[in-house]
This record gives sequence, C-alpha cells and structure tokens, in this order.
Amino acid sequence: MTGKTDKRKGFIFFAALLVLNTLTFSASERTIRQGTLEFIVGSYNMNEPRFDAVYSKGGVMSGVGLSSAIASNFNFYLEIKYYNRTGTLTFSKEQTDFYLVPISLGLRYIVPLGILNPYFGGGPDFYFYYEDNPIGAVLNFTNGYHLMGGTYIRFSKSVPVMINLKLKYTAAKAQENDIQVQLGGFEYAAGLVFAF
Repeated sequence: MTGKTDKRKGFIFFAALLVLNTLTFSASERTIRQGTLEFIVGSYNMNEPRFDAVYSKGGVMSGVGLSSAIASNFNFYLEIKYYNRTGTLTFSKEQTDFYLVPISLGLRYIVPLGILNPYFGGGPDFYFYYEDNPIGAVLNFTNGYHLMGGTYIRFSKSVPVMINLKLKYTAAKAQENDIQVQLGGFEYAAGLVFAF
C-alpha cells in the first residue's frame, strides 16, 4: 500500500510541477515555442578498446536534428548523424573503413533561464553501421539508449537563432560472429539552432 501511495504522490507532484511551469512561463518566454532545426557537429569517442586498436581515437560526427515542443518546456527530438573512420587491420596492416549512422529519438526538459537554458533528456537509439576491409564487409544495425544534457544559449528573444552545447552518452552493443562490440560512447557536440 505504501508503494502505491508513494507513486501517487510522485505523479501528483510531477503533474503540479508541469502545470506550475506552464503557468509560470508563457509561450512567448519559452526557449522553444514550436520546434527547431539544428545543424550538429561534434566529437565522438566509441567505448570499445578493439575499435581503438584499429581506428584512430575520436573523430568528427555531424548531422541534423529536429525538435517539436510538446507541452510547456518538454521537447521531442530526432537526430540523424554520420560518422566514419579509416584505419589499418592489426595483423595485415591493410586498410579498413567504418561508417556509422546513429538515429536518436528522445524527450528532454528545458529550463528557461534567459540567456542560458539548460536541459536534460534521453531516449532510444538506432545505429546502422558498415565496415569494409579485405577480410569482408559487414552491414547491420543495433539499438540502444542515450542520456543527454546541455544548454541552449539564446542571445535574444526576437532572434530565433541559438547555440546548443551538449554532452551525450549512448549505450549500444552490436553482435557479430559471437563477438560483442560496444558502438556507444561519449559525444561532445555543438549545434546551430533555428527555432520557430
């Protein structure tokens, strides 16, 4: 009985917070009134030691993001990005190429504070990957999840352009020939955001 009571209290608190936030921040004061289009560039570090042995560490990831305001400062987002690395196989030293297209969906909450508007969120990921080398080619996909935090930098209420600085961690494992590979990792990114 206590567990049900605690869940009800938590739900009532969350609903009250949502209503209070809607009343406190009018649509014109919110960071994102309807939605955004974002151009993203950042650094991606895959959390897999075997990957680091073949490919140089890090690498640029770029892409595009779309978002839509749901209620108050809750925001639904979609990001599609591209990442590729070229390396050498550990034994034969022949060239190998790796391509990754991560698609992220999620929900985030934005705290409208004026110039800086921090946010946090998370959701599912779908990773499409392709690796090509003399041993063979692999084309496959896997899924995972991510957590993200960052801040929008809003220079003016009247100018619908912002900068987005974010840190994202993704957990996504792929299985190939009884070998499990962690494709997820940390992403540090910046975005040019057009709000509407």
